[in-house]
Amino acid sequence: MKRLTIIMLMFAFAFCSVMAKNNNLADKLTVNNNSIDITKQDIELPDEAVGYLSDPEGNIIALDCIDPKTAKKKRPKHVLKVYRLVDKKLMWSKNYKPETTHYKFLKQGIMEINDMNIILLNNMKGTEIWKKNLHFIGIIDDKLIAHSGSDFGEISLDSYIGAYNIENGEKIWLNKMNAKYGVSYNQPIDNNNDFFISNNLYRINWTTGNMIQLKSNTGTDAPPIGEIYIPFIIPNYYGYFYIKKNYNSFRNYNEKFRNNDRQMFMTPSKKVSGMHSNIVSKDGVNYYADLGSFKCFDDSLKLVYKTKTNVRKGSASELILKNDTAYVVNLGYGIYPKYGKRFVDFPYIASFNIKDGKALDNKRLAYDSVTIASTCVNDTCIRMLFYNREAEYRFADRYMYFGDRDTSQVGQFVCYLTDKMCYTKNDNNSFSEIKSTEEYTPVLTTRGYIVNITEREPKVIAKKENTYFQVAQINNAYIYQGGKNENELWYFNSGQATLIADDVKQVLQNNDKLEILTTAGKARIISLGI
Repeated sequence: MKRLTIIMLMFAFAFCSVMAKNNNLADKLTVNNNSIDITKQDIELPDEAVGYLSDPEGNIIALDCIDPKTAKKKRPKHVLKVYRLVDKKLMWSKNYKPETTHYKFLKQGIMEINDMNIILLNNMKGTEIWKKNLHFIGIIDDKLIAHSGSDFGEISLDSYIGAYNIENGEKIWLNKMNAKYGVSYNQPIDNNNDFFISNNLYRINWTTGNMIQLKSNTGTDAPPIGEIYIPFIIPNYYGYFYIKKNYNSFRNYNEKFRNNDRQMFMTPSKKVSGMHSNIVSKDGVNYYADLGSFKCFDDSLKLVYKTKTNVRKGSASELILKNDTAYVVNLGYGIYPKYGKRFVDFPYIASFNIKDGKALDNKRLAYDSVTIASTCVNDTCIRMLFYNREAEYRFADRYMYFGDRDTSQVGQFVCYLTDKMCYTKNDNNSFSEIKSTEEYTPVLTTRGYIVNITEREPKVIAKKENTYFQVAQINNAYIYQGGKNENELWYFNSGQATLIADDVKQVLQNNDKLEILTTAGKARIISLGI
């Protein structure tokens, strides 16, 4: 399973060669021809190495190696080999199964995460420090957050969620979850408290373990209906670091959630989950939609009101507030643990008066088994993106407009692009941000184009070889990858762009360092002097 982040999806698409005038460009960056303070360490990788991870301190590197005797087999044997970087000395090695086992570098050691246990290993010796029969959720404030469950990580009604000391594995706090659909959403409230959603809605204090809940309905046993037509991105799922396409490499947990830096792991159970909205707060109360209702509740999770929604099955949705109205955009999909995003019910948009919860409007958005890929909002309307069409819902009169588009030349629509997500390189050797306007929102396609969706057909803004996507952020600096064959890596800061590598195949952020696979098959660790 490949790293399911939007950046890797962007880089996987085919080469494009058409350029059109771009009306969305702003905020130019000039190219800085002076070098910046960076430290590069290139490491030769043996032929049997198919992946690597380095520790945050830069002292050791772990290689994912294929046993040469089994290299031609359908499922070759994998060996974890841990080296000391200063002299390349092999410290220890261990056989493991990449299908079920993942590794994470921490300052306390190497965490081994498999389908039955969490184990902390000594960095230098590989010896076991502690072992727990738990399932990984995330690491928050230097504490391990994990849950109990079945051998396959399924959360059940008698499952517990707890915090554990990473150094010794000792329990800090433990709470019964009364959950069965997996942790599928996490939203910070402040430095210590989060909302998170399983089958119920919870407010939890990660320091004390204090947890309160609001009864909710976010899953179903219904079988999947239809197929998905567009790539699906689980924003908080673990990712891969690939070196050779033939083999699976390390799965390094990608814990940054889409709109915050909280670390939360998505653990869908065997049930269909994810059938709920985000949570929006305004004037001291919170709004939320689940499988069959629109809810308003206070910070103590006391229900202010609940409005039943007349839907057949319901699915994942986006909640948008505009003045005194809440708009629930039902996206049409649920999350299946083995299959990812699948069609569940026809997308629709429903509106409610937030003062009393009264239902105002409900419009169906599709009559075929498709889902909404992405939404965006401006002052006048909500835009909703399907794989080959766009719908607009006007706030003023609740008018719904649908427009199919000919995507045969540019590829199917993937998502709307938010500001600072990507830049394009200009003929004068400067960079310009691709931004939204009141009339247009840039859209990424499966063939790598950035387009505006116009009346007749998509209008190309940027071709793939001139487009650069954000792959990392370190303090106030942003790192972008792109160019022809996506080999260039640029450092953007204070209005200037500096080229820091032109032989990049893949890049992964590891705290304040960048782990790079070069086009020559070398490992490179870059530390930026910022």
